[in-house]
Amino acid sequence: MGLFNYDNPLWRFVGRIWDLFILNLLWIICSIPIVTFGAATTAMHYCTLKIARDRDSGGVLKMFFHSFKDNLLQSTVIWIILAVLGSALLFDIRFFMFYFPIKSAALKMIVLTVTSFIALLWVFTFLYIFPIQAKFVNSIKQTFKLALLMSIRHLIRTVIILAGSVFILAAAYILIMRLPGIMSLLVLILGPGIALFQATQFNMIFDKYINEKDEE
Repeated sequence: MGLFNYDNPLWRFVGRIWDLFILNLLWIICSIPIVTFGAATTAMHYCTLKIARDRDSGGVLKMFFHSFKDNLLQSTVIWIILAVLGSALLFDIRFFMFYFPIKSAALKMIVLTVTSFIALLWVFTFLYIFPIQAKFVNSIKQTFKLALLMSIRHLIRTVIILAGSVFILAAAYILIMRLPGIMSLLVLILGPGIALFQATQFNMIFDKYINEKDEE
């Protein structure tokens, strides 16, 4: 009787995998226009933040589109700003590495180091900004400010989030290369799987701000 009980840990695990599969499908489909990537990513984080706390009783489909609709405009603007800044930083790094007109190696290294540091701040901001958009109600300017300040203030957790995400990606890549058959199924849950890991960290960070900001 326990095997067919839906509260059985096995069935709960299977249910979570199914939720991640559906969430991955929704995220990919809603990101296809590219410009809506920000809204889709915000909606994915909205769902995983709730899944991490077992507060997803409404179902991922309903939660996803609730967040997608509510955050479409602001998340799109945020994504466009991030994409423009990221593209500019990539161009600058490539330029300073290969086309820098000044021969001084020391000056080239200084400029490249400063640009790389700014790029790292961009990565920190990118990690935090969509979960913050999913969790709190703020202006675009305030959301960018919070993303940068939180990532620096909680630097240890930021490193855990970044390193853990890279580790999951690398592990999935190795497993798929070594066992391309069944392990290729990891691709079907990879995006939300990483977001769910991140949600366990973000929930602990955001708990410190719940009384300070309006929660989404």
